[in-house]
This record gives sequence, structure tokens and C-alpha cells, in this order.
Amino acid sequence: MSAAAGLILAYLLSLPGAAGAQTTGAQIADEWKAGERVSTDESLSAYGFDVSIDELFELLSFQRSARLDSKAKIEATWLQRYDKVTLRELEKSENRYVYAVDPLRERQIIAIRGTANLMNALLDLESWKDKSPVLGIRLHHGFERAATLVFEDVRSSLDPKLPIVVCGHSLGAAESIIVGMLLIKAGYKVEKIIASGPPKVTDAAGIAAYASLPVVLVTAAFDPVPFLPPASLYPKEPFVQGGPLLMLLDGPYVTIAPPGYYEAMGPAFKEVKKLSERFNVVDHRVWTYCDRAGEKLAGIVFAPFEEWQTRAAPRK
Repeated sequence: MSAAAGLILAYLLSLPGAAGAQTTGAQIADEWKAGERVSTDESLSAYGFDVSIDELFELLSFQRSARLDSKAKIEATWLQRYDKVTLRELEKSENRYVYAVDPLRERQIIAIRGTANLMNALLDLESWKDKSPVLGIRLHHGFERAATLVFEDVRSSLDPKLPIVVCGHSLGAAESIIVGMLLIKAGYKVEKIIASGPPKVTDAAGIAAYASLPVVLVTAAFDPVPFLPPASLYPKEPFVQGGPLLMLLDGPYVTIAPPGYYEAMGPAFKEVKKLSERFNVVDHRVWTYCDRAGEKLAGIVFAPFEEWQTRAAPRK
């Protein structure tokens, strides 16, 4: 475990209670070996995910702090690790993000909060598709509106010489994908986008137009949100996930979920119900993602996707 991960783990214990888009699920399934343990400091890039577990745990923890903590606590905790830690509250979307500079990795970080209030939930529900005048693709209306507010607000803080990592959970994951697109379009260097518990933001044509987007999609066992918006909303041109998703299971186990799995919500829910289990909101919460990532700091074991339900149970 790295020193940074140790610091973050200590913080969490004090609290109460792109590359993926360029590789098909079938190609990955042929390449990785079930039961293979991966060192904590080894990047998962060989499996289609440009992130290490230490880094993922750190960024998820930063997102958790953006979701739960006050300005004072965010600064007290993260100024031990980052520089220029700044919480920004956006009145028009009633959302927030945290900007910071990572001096160790020489990059900037934008961590966007997920759904936390009624206004955020209404943005989630604005699920009609509009063609973006800037990006030229059709996007989820509410997600684009919220992401544009973050993009316009954060630009004055950005150092054009440093690469940028954009991360977010839930609504924040959707925003992080679109903010990443807007930053690249504006000429900034986006190192990676970490989208955890991501709903879908665009259709197959939009994904194809931004096939080189450096996004890492992360899901967790029994999280229902990556199925949304459902394919039935636009049967001919549905919203889709942008590539394979790294699925966090229990203990050291992970698997790789093909994007097509999240296009068939009905069959997936029925399959889980047969096992007397269910998808639930607890498994979507960012602190559940932190817990599951933290369980893997000593090493990862890959499991076949077809067996994911035997390696995880819904969290209570």
C-alpha cells in the first residue's frame, strides 16, 4: 500500500459508518486469466483500464469527500495530499466540485459530486437527447447542462501546462465524461476521466465520435445506475455505455462487464432475482465504492464476468 493510500485509508476509518472505450469486452475476456492476482502498484492498462487500484481508491475517496464533507473538512484532509484544494458550489445546478493540484503526479484534479438533492435528481430526469452545439453529438440534456456549468466555472482555475484528471460518481460521473469532452475540445490535455457508477450520457454515434476519450468506467456489483437511462427510452438509438466497465466485487475480486450487459436491464434484473438478490441503491453509493476499492489494496483477483454474482453480495 502506498503512503497516499495509507493516509486516505486512515481518513476513511475516521468517518462514520479510456482505454476501456477502445477495447471490446470479448477481446479483454480472451486476454485476462481468471484467478490472476495483480500487484497493487501494477496498472490495469493491460486489461483496458488506465488506472491502478491505489490511484482509483484515492480518487474515489476524494469524490466521497466532495459528496459528504464541509469545506473546512475537505481542506483539512486533502491539503495534506494536494495543493490549491478549492471547493466550488454551483448555484444553478445546486451541485459542487473540488479542484486540486496533485504535486506528486504533476496534474490537476476535478472531482464532481453526484446526486445529492432534488435539483440534482431533476437533472438526472432531463433525459431527452439534444445535439450539443459545441461537441456535435447528442447528449443527455440534464447531464450536458450540469457539465457545462462545471466546465465554464473551472476554466479560470486551470493551468494549461498541467494535464487534467476529471472524476465523478453517479451524476458526477456523467458530468465528468462530458467535461472531459469539453476540455479536450477547448485544447486542454486530459490525462484521464474516472467515471464511477456512471449513467449513460450519449448514444453509439456519440461514443464513436469520441472513441479516443481516455475514460475509465467503473461499476460495482448490484449497482443499478449504469443501466440508466433505459434502452426503452430511445429504442432505435438508445443511450449506451462507452466501453467495458471495471466491476468491483467483494474482497480482492474484480471482473470486466461488457457494455452490452447494461443495455438489457430487464433480463439482468430477472437473472439476479432468481438468486434471491437484487440491485439496490446501497451498492451505488460512493462510500460503497470506496469500501470495495479499499478491499483490493493488497492485490486484485480477476473473476470471469459470468461468475460475478458468486463473488459478491449486495451491501446492507
